[in-house]
Amino acid sequence: MLAAGGCAGGDSDLPAPLAADARFVGVADDARPEQPMVDASVRLATELLDVAPAGEDAVVSPLSLQLALALLREGATGTPAAEIDAAAGLPGSQAVADLRALLAQYEGDVAGIDPDEPPEVPLLHVADSAFVQQDFGVVPAFLERVAAYHDAEVYEVDFRTGDPKPALDAWVAEETGGLLTECPAPTTPQTRVVLMDAVTFGATWASPFAAENTADGPFTRADGTSVQVPLMHQTTVVPYAEGDGWVAVELPYTEGFAMRLVLPDAGALAADAWAQAHAALSRASGTEVLLTLPSWTTDTTLALTEALAELGLGSLREPDGDLDGVFPDAFVSAIAQGATITVAEKGTVAAAVTAISLDAGAAPTQPLEVRFDRPFEYQVVHSGTGLVLFAGRVADPSDAED
Repeated sequence: MLAAGGCAGGDSDLPAPLAADARFVGVADDARPEQPMVDASVRLATELLDVAPAGEDAVVSPLSLQLALALLREGATGTPAAEIDAAAGLPGSQAVADLRALLAQYEGDVAGIDPDEPPEVPLLHVADSAFVQQDFGVVPAFLERVAAYHDAEVYEVDFRTGDPKPALDAWVAEETGGLLTECPAPTTPQTRVVLMDAVTFGATWASPFAAENTADGPFTRADGTSVQVPLMHQTTVVPYAEGDGWVAVELPYTEGFAMRLVLPDAGALAADAWAQAHAALSRASGTEVLLTLPSWTTDTTLALTEALAELGLGSLREPDGDLDGVFPDAFVSAIAQGATITVAEKGTVAAAVTAISLDAGAAPTQPLEVRFDRPFEYQVVHSGTGLVLFAGRVADPSDAED
């Protein structure tokens, strides 16, 4: 059962979370994440970047999308459940909880995280939440499961007549250390639940780039034009691999994480290039390379609602009863992800938030087309009473031009 929590602290727009009887059941052992989740994260990385505008910088978080979908999975049955399992590679609630517990070894305080000074010890902060309409019948078992298996906090807000945005935005800012400040998914007065996952990461390179070796140089765009950008340089020993049309390197952070970079010979990467690169780098030995890499900051917001079918999740928009485990007639009205990353001489700082809005009632349909392209009549009325101020008929609008 969930009960009202204590008062929110300070002047935050974030209300106090409801108190849950359920305790987080994740078990941190030394086992690797379930392979289906790893494979799905590789696939989703490509699929999410395909949703982003072509030819533009973009950053996405497959993990954040997977964990947000895992929240929704706790209330799904039938086709939506099967689609979520396939798209996110979910092997079951306990496995997701154990992954959360495994990643918690890198947990840290995100307050004050600074892209210019990434933490020397890698930090990975993962947080989940459910914002629910106050005095609305969200299924209690759903809320208990998101608390038990996802360590999610539950908050009550007023989607119907209030403004939930300050509370949603406050949660985003708090869980990303201010790297992101807005909930990426819109809400409506019909919204009853918003599920959110936040992933915040910071780490220092095992071999940082010397700032004095950074200098402006040409970066050649896909269309052949070039632009001057800051280029970092260092000679280092790192895993290196080559494939059909690409080369790849792995830049380790101080512990636990690495950035893998794939450089195509020309044009875009082949669909299977990343899977090949991951396999090759995993077995690669250290090679001395003279590395040139730009520093960059990228911010991306992806509206994923219209891309759900492409991601294999088309049924989530249908109020057919298979999301009734959240609340009756629930359907996904919006899903979006916001992300940011800064890569520089010292290391990397990044954050992502995925938000899923669930509305009640019928899903939106294609608009009916109404064409006033033949004679019609009209009235101008007082909305409150129906009093007719003007009335008329249009038989040939071209007459007005004479």
